[in-house]
Amino acid sequence: MATDSESVTDSGLRDYELTIIVAPDGGEETYEVAITKVNDYVTGSGGEVVAVDRWGKRRLAYQIKQYLEGSYAVFTFKMAPGAADELERSLEISEDVIRHLLVLPPG
Repeated sequence: MATDSESVTDSGLRDYELTIIVAPDGGEETYEVAITKVNDYVTGSGGEVVAVDRWGKRRLAYQIKQYLEGSYAVFTFKMAPGAADELERSLEISEDVIRHLLVLPPG
């Protein structure tokens, strides 16, 4: 298992994976706006988005807030370690993102 210092690249950026679930009541437009906001935040913080995997609308394993479905997106990106805290804060206060998970990928 890599330590935190081993997962930081020479450029000072760390690899991250982020999964978001967007509330389905806003439709496709809200889903795309949420994806764009995450992309803009990462690139605006000096990071680089490597991939965005759009899973689309799926049934949730359990009810979150009042929702039984949500639109999923999985991001793989590189970003400075300090910027990740601010990204999580912005996702926590977002009304459209009903759940998120930011992790350091294995390896």
